[in-house]
Amino acid sequence: MQLPVSLIETDALALALDGRGPIGEAAERGWQIFASSPLHGGELVRAATGELAALLRPGLSVAQACLLAAASCPGVTKVLLSASAPAHWEAARAALDQAAIPPRTLRKVCDVLAPHHPS
Repeated sequence: MQLPVSLIETDALALALDGRGPIGEAAERGWQIFASSPLHGGELVRAATGELAALLRPGLSVAQACLLAAASCPGVTKVLLSASAPAHWEAARAALDQAAIPPRTLRKVCDVLAPHHPS
């Protein structure tokens, strides 16, 4: 299954943290979940801050931290992305080689970015 997962639209991520929503249901069925648009077409890189990146994973760039956040969504098995330069591919690979961001950190970020996510 493929669906957008990013910190721009946090609903899917917030629901997945509770094992609910489309990602939780697909994971329960044993389906692979492909996260598309993890940087929301580049919008997230322009909108996010260094403070957010440091909260997610100190030492990563904004783009890397936001990409790792999508990859750390419970149930996500693959992340679909494109890059315009070899250096971007290398930065993405370096980010995705990191350990997953803990669920409690993702929850904190979701609560700050969209405090009224679906119940």
